[in-house]
Parts: sequence; structure tokens; C-alpha cells
Amino acid sequence: MKALKHLLVVPLVLAFLISPAQDSKKAKAKLSPLPGTTRMLITGSAWFGYQGILNNTTDTDVTSNFNDYGFSPVFLWKLSDRLFFESEVEIGAGEFELEFAKLSYMVNDYITIGAGRMLTPFGAYGERWEPNFVEKFPNSPMETSTGSHLHRGAIMGVDVRGGLPLGSVKMNYVVFISNGPILDQSNGMVQYENLLEENNNNKELGGRIGILPFSNSSLEIGFSYKRGIAGNQGDSVYKDVAASAFAIDWNYVNDISAIKSTITFRGQYNSLSVDDAIYPVDESSKAAGTYTFDNKQTLYFAQLSLRPSLVGNKFFKNLELSFRLNGLTDPQDAAWGAKDKNGKGGTVTRTDLGLTYWLSWKTSLRTAYVSTAMPDDSNTNEFLVSFVYGL
Repeated sequence: MKALKHLLVVPLVLAFLISPAQDSKKAKAKLSPLPGTTRMLITGSAWFGYQGILNNTTDTDVTSNFNDYGFSPVFLWKLSDRLFFESEVEIGAGEFELEFAKLSYMVNDYITIGAGRMLTPFGAYGERWEPNFVEKFPNSPMETSTGSHLHRGAIMGVDVRGGLPLGSVKMNYVVFISNGPILDQSNGMVQYENLLEENNNNKELGGRIGILPFSNSSLEIGFSYKRGIAGNQGDSVYKDVAASAFAIDWNYVNDISAIKSTITFRGQYNSLSVDDAIYPVDESSKAAGTYTFDNKQTLYFAQLSLRPSLVGNKFFKNLELSFRLNGLTDPQDAAWGAKDKNGKGGTVTRTDLGLTYWLSWKTSLRTAYVSTAMPDDSNTNEFLVSFVYGL
């Protein structure tokens, strides 16, 4: 982990070293544009969904429900040749939320500085695959049970990002500093979306390096790391408790002429670790005292999709079959999280089998069969449908 943390600094140094001198025209580019020269684009998506629970249930259980709807406009504003603003507002299920609002300044071809409320640059899912018009399933990959938001979420902070050409190999990078995670000192859970007020003076540092080893850029492998103090400022017991997370993501997209199809294989593995600390025994156990546990959590998904995009038939070339395997392992001895029949923490697995019909590159009708297996051998089976319209 220490080696990865230091490695995140390398691309930033390289970007400054290989950055060419800007020509005189770019060097004189104004930060504030002339009136009437700015450009704005409004895009986004809208969606509507249905859920049917397939397990045998009692007559009083509701197993059929139109349960998902929303609209997310995205605003892209070019203020000058170097200054850009982007924002997304999500209106869904009766709630209104600002997803992100970020101002970016392009220093040169290899360095861009951004600030504001931004999608967490940790792993690839949150920034690239989470938008409704990109996601291939009616549902998202499995989330944590603690609100850690390792797959997605937003932060308040500043980042520096860019890309570096290394011959036939390409590399992209992002390094960020943001408000840090928050530790729930009653149970050891960690919350990452610290958007308003910090609970201490320390900030979280992190970043991601993406490597594209092939000349056709069909494969990208990303490595992410972040660490920050999570305990409350001035608390003698928890003030130095830190949380660190590591992620590996991958994305392979290529046309396979032998089967006249485009395949996509992507996924992300996350590991969260919190420093050792003492916590009060859960009140539900009716026991007094304190206890500690190995506060580590892992979360992953791996997804394979096949679309016969090279066949001649218009209907079949727009179909896409997808399979996704999800897994979540909570700390074994924590008072929270999914438990097996012996009361120990176990792994929750979820299997998603989806079929999508693409009306356009941003509009699709999606169906999925979802089966979730708990550590205590219970399970839930669902049938999901959603229609997503990309603007």
C-alpha cells in the first residue's frame, strides 16, 4: 500500500517534466471570455423502472411494484479555451440532489486542475460507468452495507488530472485532496461522502493511475488508493484512527470478428481498512463493555457483456447480453453486517443476468434477473425492468 501511495505522485511529476511549452496564442488565452463566446450544452438522462420479487411470500407481501423513476440533467459549460464547468442535478423518487458541480482549468495538454463537489476519482465505476445511460443493467453493482460508497459517491475537494503518452502505451492519472472520511465511533462504520463540514483538520489524499497497455486502447487497468483520518478532532480515543482504501479496476472492449460481436469485460475490486480501535458493545446484545475487531471490508463486481454488433440483422445487433457477479464481505466480528448462522460475518453474493435492447447509444430497454445469496443461506430473487432515455 505504501508503494502505491508513493506511485500516485509519479505521473504528476512526469506531467510537469514532459509538458511542452505552450505556444504564444495559448499562453495569452484569457481566463474570462468575451461576452457571447461561451458555450453551454445540456444533456443527461431520464428513467423509469419496475421490480418484481420472485420468492415465495405470504399474501400480504407486495411483490410487484413500479418503484424507480428520475431525471438527471447534466450541464456542460465552456467558459473559455481553458476554463470549464460541469454539473449534474438528480431528480428522482421525489428527491432533489446536486450530484456534482466542478470547475476545471486546463494548465496544458497534460495537466488539468479541478475544484468543487466532484465524483470521487477512486476506481473507474463512479466517474465512468455509473451514469444511467452507460450502465447496462437496470440496477447498479452491489453497494456496501455501511454507506462507504466505494463504487461511487461525491467529495468536496481539489484534483489534478491528465494523460501521458508513453509510446504505444498510454497512461492517465488523477491525484486529489478532499474532506476526509467520518468514523462512526459507536460501531466502526465509515462514511465517505463528507460534503459539508469536516470532523477534523486532516484531509484525505488519494488518486488513481490508469494504464492502457495496447496500441488500440482496448484494455485499461486502473489502480486507486486513498487514506484519511476518520476520527473526531480532539477525541482522545479516536482522533488518530484512519481509514484507507485500495481498488483495482479493469475495462476491456473489443470487436471479435469470429463471433461478429463486441465484448466488454469490466469490473472493480475494493478493499477498505480502518485502524484498530475500541468500540462499545452493540446495545441489542444487552451486554456491557467494549470490544474490538479487524475492521476490513471488501467489495467487488465483475461484468461480461456480449453484443452481436457486427451482424447484419438490425434487431439482433442492438441486443446485449450481460452477466455480473457481485460480492461483499463485511468484518467477521463486527456487530453489524451480514452474518452466517453462527453469528459470524460472511460474504453476500449477487448474480445479475441482464438483456438490453439499445434504441440508440444512450437510450435502452433493460431487463435483469437478480439473485442475492446471504451468508445464512437465505436468498432473494428479483426481476427488474427499466427504460432509460439519454438526452
